[in-house]
Amino acid sequence: MTKLKRNAAAGLFTRPSNFRRFPIHTKPEEASLDREKLKEVFHRLSHPFPALLIDRIFETESGKRIRTVKGVTANEFFLSGHFPGEPIMPGVMTLEGMIQSALLLMDELYSRGKVAGSLERVDRLKFKRPVVPGDQVEFQVQLLSQENHLYKFKGKALVEGATAAEADFTLKASIREVGFEI
Repeated sequence: MTKLKRNAAAGLFTRPSNFRRFPIHTKPEEASLDREKLKEVFHRLSHPFPALLIDRIFETESGKRIRTVKGVTANEFFLSGHFPGEPIMPGVMTLEGMIQSALLLMDELYSRGKVAGSLERVDRLKFKRPVVPGDQVEFQVQLLSQENHLYKFKGKALVEGATAAEADFTLKASIREVGFEI
């Protein structure tokens, strides 16, 4: 058990400098993704731990649509203080899960691990219900159109089949080497 130290000046609790968050060792049957598949997702996205919001890829339809999932736990870095006593996944993180799913879909169109993308525009974004710890969020993203290096997507975040959020957004692709070693 790691003891937290109180930083009186900041009014915060901090972990000791020798505390390590990663790697996390789990039994294979408890892991949401096997190590090889996790390496592949890390390599294909330019999002290192803990910013990766994809635990598993359910299915892809080559360059057209993708379904991914994120299991939201009480230990997520973005839940700290959002909101005290009633943790809710910030809406921007729900959008980020859709964006990361879209990046995986874009990556299918290029050589794997060679595409990066940036958010160019969000045309429509609706939040319909909160996402809380314990929820399994399924991200469904569909490629609507492509013009030059701009890709338009329609995305949904679902919890237990009910829509939690939906968005129309555009990503700008750039080709470069990406990837992180784990």
